[in-house]
Amino acid sequence: MDQLYMLRAFVAATQHKSFSKAAASLGVTTGSISKAIAKLEASIQTRVLHRTTRSVTLTEEAQAYYLSCVRLLEEFDEANRRITRAREVDSGKLRLAVHPALVNGTFLKMVSEYHALAPNVNLMVSIQEDVVNLYDGRYDVAIVPPQLVEQSAVIRRTLSKTPNVLVATPAYLDRHGMPAHVEDMSRHFLLIDPRLRQTDSHFIALFEHGRPVSVLPMASLDGNEALLRAAALMGTGIAVLPEAMIRQDIDDGNLMHVLPGCSTSESEIEICLFYSHRELLPARFRTFVDFCAAFFSERHGRQRAPRNAPTHKPMPPAKPTLTIV
Repeated sequence: MDQLYMLRAFVAATQHKSFSKAAASLGVTTGSISKAIAKLEASIQTRVLHRTTRSVTLTEEAQAYYLSCVRLLEEFDEANRRITRAREVDSGKLRLAVHPALVNGTFLKMVSEYHALAPNVNLMVSIQEDVVNLYDGRYDVAIVPPQLVEQSAVIRRTLSKTPNVLVATPAYLDRHGMPAHVEDMSRHFLLIDPRLRQTDSHFIALFEHGRPVSVLPMASLDGNEALLRAAALMGTGIAVLPEAMIRQDIDDGNLMHVLPGCSTSESEIEICLFYSHRELLPARFRTFVDFCAAFFSERHGRQRAPRNAPTHKPMPPAKPTLTIV
């Protein structure tokens, strides 16, 4: 008989003062507990328990031995828990849904650093613009704006808050000039989210230092963030994008801020990490959540100031209005 089981039977019988209750706690028969205690006493040549029809009590000779057994089992169980947690962190599947606005150099750096931390975790990333359901079995974790997760029972952690900003390539601004005021945007090609258009109108709603301004651009292209970023990097026009998405592009000099005092709203865009509420959350989930929070916190602390704008050039003559939807 396994000596570890004999020790568990002895400790359980002592704690419950009953063979039947000890058996119930370990999920075995009363006869199995009795047999284990007998074998233990035979192996150490010492009686450890007094048995009567009404109770089971510890013998005086076994009191110190009992305390040692309790400590031994506690340490053994804790060692098992530690190695199980470590194994869970280093293996398993983690299905992550990410909003397109976050798919940039910074996100790829985050994925690379997480893979170095947990090389055996199978991280499966899906780009998701629609509402994410964390209870249908498709995703374990989501990094998206709050409005894209509708369940009330999920856990939410804010990773960053970022404004929508206007950016363009230096080459585009060299050709068409840097606008000095938001009204000058009417002479530019704007790359925008279609939701920025005013209802039943081609006008774009912007804010300049908190003042609402409606602008009818010379031309425009509607699309999601990934398309708008690609178009901006090609020098197509001035794009309205979440700053967190194109921060690396700005740092690298590929994009420049246009009208820093201009935005699409007076509030910041919140990017959150969501995961379903579970009593026994896998360790790899907890590690990923903590890693993301630390990564975004560090990036936010090292955020750089915008580069200086190029020398203003005269605005070209106005052209006929053209809207590409």
